[in-house]
Amino acid sequence: MGFFHNVLSLLMGVFPQTMAQTAPPQMEGRIDVSKYSPFDIITRDVCIIGGGPAGTHAAIRLRQHNKSVVVVEKQDRLGGQTNTYIDPESGRAVDYGVTYFQNLSSVRDMFEHFEIPLTKAVFDYKMHMFDFRTGTPVQDSSKAEMAAFTEKYMAQLAEYPYLKTGFDLPDPVPEDLLLTFGEFVRKYDMMPAVGQIGGWINALGDWQNMPTLYIMKYMCADIMNGVKTGFVRPADHNNSALYDAARKELGEDALLNSKVVQMNRDDSNGWVYMTVQSGSQTRLIRAKKIIVAFPPHLDNFGGFDVSPKEKELFSQFQHIYFYPALVRIQGIPDNVCYINRGADHPFLRPQLPGILMMRTSDVQGLCTVHFSSRSPLSEEQVKAGIVKGISSIRETQGIDGTDLEFVRLANHSPYQMTVSADAIAHGFYQELNALQGERHTYYTGATFDSHNTPQIWNFTEQLLQEQILKSLE
Repeated sequence: MGFFHNVLSLLMGVFPQTMAQTAPPQMEGRIDVSKYSPFDIITRDVCIIGGGPAGTHAAIRLRQHNKSVVVVEKQDRLGGQTNTYIDPESGRAVDYGVTYFQNLSSVRDMFEHFEIPLTKAVFDYKMHMFDFRTGTPVQDSSKAEMAAFTEKYMAQLAEYPYLKTGFDLPDPVPEDLLLTFGEFVRKYDMMPAVGQIGGWINALGDWQNMPTLYIMKYMCADIMNGVKTGFVRPADHNNSALYDAARKELGEDALLNSKVVQMNRDDSNGWVYMTVQSGSQTRLIRAKKIIVAFPPHLDNFGGFDVSPKEKELFSQFQHIYFYPALVRIQGIPDNVCYINRGADHPFLRPQLPGILMMRTSDVQGLCTVHFSSRSPLSEEQVKAGIVKGISSIRETQGIDGTDLEFVRLANHSPYQMTVSADAIAHGFYQELNALQGERHTYYTGATFDSHNTPQIWNFTEQLLQEQILKSLE
């Protein structure tokens, strides 16, 4: 989704009552095609399930290659974790999900296709790093410390060029990639930079206990170069405009507010059949290939004919819960960003559940808030946690005022799906990659690269060029 759900907000739903959902029962048996009239049957080269950055990119690029597509999206819009609010008074757009992008050709090409001009992102926030519970200030890393970290970290990244796109890991997996990032930081004497790098990657959860592989995927070379050379964003600060334009281009090939009810990927004639419900209407889709472009959490596969191997692999994923919000607060100074740090934690990790970051937007009084939890929370619990955190900010920073209005609240869970170092060492990603093409199915999205939109687009493009388009010849 852009870069970092963090201090720079470079990353980049509708809430269920709780994220602890039960997957819908699986529909077994063949689909009776004779029950559908020709007007209710959609035949396409590819059916894409999920209309976030990966699914939208795949749809547009496949059409550019003269392939027919249909996109099935459960929300009433495309864009996934791209969330934008248009302020009714000023008319300004405020992105509170995906915000900034690395200045890469994949980004420029996508926005140029829809004739959306880009501009260089400007970071002029005054940073305040402190423990939101106690008000204890936390010292930021110095320029010299960050320069030393960058040199060491980039040298380590250069050792693993295969991490640039996807998880095409060697066997055996290098030991350093299996170390927790805390162990890796200590091994290469990077602790002096924890003050700043922790703020960059706090959205990943307990990153100090996470295999270094995931940090290197998230904080990749393109990201590190972007920190030095700058990032880009749409000139009107409206990332959703890209997905609105994609929705218009796709027309009736974008089925919004829709879900898969039943699926058969093993028909003897080589087609995938699925029934899709859009409101009160149920249609049959017949496709040569399908692309799964949503997080491979088993709860998301209602209606799918999940295989034992898919179930075995997808059930190993762990994740955190991430909730971006847009709140209207009086009294907060302009151009400030408050970063929550755990003053008594060796890696300065903030206590969760809690606010990770709050920063002001281009619209006076509107602030973006990033809230994270290790366990699922209801909407009411998230709001209560945000209110508590903002009250602490007011108290510890001496800010007057009590008014607080929730303008928007999104749910980006499951976020940062990972497996254990032991699973990685024993070939998890080799087995996951082997699913590509099985039963006419391909997978893409953040889980297959990182939570950075340009990297998701790059992975999707590679998958299209190396596998999907060839399979359609």
